[in-house]
Amino acid sequence: MATPELQEFFEVLQSGDQSAVEELLRQFDPFLRRAIRLRMIDGRLRRAVDTSDVFHSLLKDFLRPKKSSDPPANASAELHAYLAAAVRHKIQTKVRKERRHAGSLPGDRQPISREPGVGEQVEYQDFIQTIRSRLDEPCRTLFELKSQGLTWAEIAAKLGGKPDALRMRLNRAVAALLSRLNECGV
Repeated sequence: MATPELQEFFEVLQSGDQSAVEELLRQFDPFLRRAIRLRMIDGRLRRAVDTSDVFHSLLKDFLRPKKSSDPPANASAELHAYLAAAVRHKIQTKVRKERRHAGSLPGDRQPISREPGVGEQVEYQDFIQTIRSRLDEPCRTLFELKSQGLTWAEIAAKLGGKPDALRMRLNRAVAALLSRLNECGV
């Protein structure tokens, strides 16, 4: 029997309420993308398939109005476990498909650029802005100066203090912030 959280997830997906589906996908987007990145360990697969490709393929399966996206009767106890299993299955399917093309890419496929896509650039900028906005004023100043390309010695000369002490202060503040964000699921 599916858990209430899992059942609610599928009810929202199949409801047809576009705003509810968008909100649900916004909520689970970071988790799914992280799960996809952690599972894409095959180098050939990473060259041929992007995180977004797997993510959109997975969403297509969930949003398809057929019974294949219904949770099995013996579904996992947690929604994240179910979604992680769906990611694992999707990536295994992509790996099998890529192995059929071992050695070279088919003529109609181009390898994915090593440069980050527009979506990844926006995601990175959002991430940096989140960190910047949540740091206290002294650490935000250190963050800004370091992001301008200054060395720690130059920052220490400008603000006073020892370069290693300033570096460690910023590192600890960012690590604590990332830990809090991770606990919140951001």
